[in-house]
Amino acid sequence: MTEAEKLTRLQDGLGEVAKVAGTLSALAGAVMEPRNVDGAHFLTLPPNYSHKDITDLVEKAQPMRNRKSGTVCLGDVASLLAYCADQAAKEHGYIYADPDSRTITAVFNDQRGTVAGWRDHRAQFKAEYTPEFAKWLANDKRQMDQTTFAEFIEDNVADIPEPGAQLLLAVATTIQASTGISFSSQKRLQDGQTQLTYTETIEARATAASGAIQIPKDFALGLRIFKNGAGYKLTARLKFRLAGGAVKFWYELDRPERSVEDAFAGYVEAVRKQSGYTVLIGAAGQ
Repeated sequence: MTEAEKLTRLQDGLGEVAKVAGTLSALAGAVMEPRNVDGAHFLTLPPNYSHKDITDLVEKAQPMRNRKSGTVCLGDVASLLAYCADQAAKEHGYIYADPDSRTITAVFNDQRGTVAGWRDHRAQFKAEYTPEFAKWLANDKRQMDQTTFAEFIEDNVADIPEPGAQLLLAVATTIQASTGISFSSQKRLQDGQTQLTYTETIEARATAASGAIQIPKDFALGLRIFKNGAGYKLTARLKFRLAGGAVKFWYELDRPERSVEDAFAGYVEAVRKQSGYTVLIGAAGQ
């Protein structure tokens, strides 16, 4: 074989190799090309030709999402109503009111009728206690010595409407100003209040002064139960106990759980009347 024939055969071989390489490259490109299967995007990559789901990456590269999702947490019922109106999802959504967790949750893409929604587009309002109500609730039925009770009433007298505020403040001031006193007896008055009598030792001498403190049977509280909510009236019964010349004071709120239920029920009724959505009592779940 001449050199010219060898060169021709080599060139022909190289051409075939180039064709095979081109075919392999095209096949590899076709294999690695992203594929759209029913809205999901897949890419085959080495090693071992594993599949990678790049649906989220493709969606994030778009100007807008393919569908709405996520949960918005709102601070009052008015904001919840405004957001629900903006979503315009009355035909496909429900609103769930859960008295146990004090939450109202709107699920805009719910499973309603024949629609199998994803249930992941939501707005939620949680009724949070105000600091003043939380303080009265935390100290409910807690016995206090005379100084602690007096300071508590003075610090929170703004939550007690007249005339109860002045009466309780007078009681607290009298108790706080009377040091070294010994309470001796109690007497029920005709108006239902109680009178405590006491003896105060003066300057550690034998002389003593006597006095009486009129204790109201109960008193009213006027405060907001929930943040950004309206005022609410509660009743508290004032209690005390004599022991060894000392006295312990405490108060008992009259069924505070009922007041919480009533206040939350007011929110639920407002949402039911103003939102236009179907409101269900219960937890929204996942």
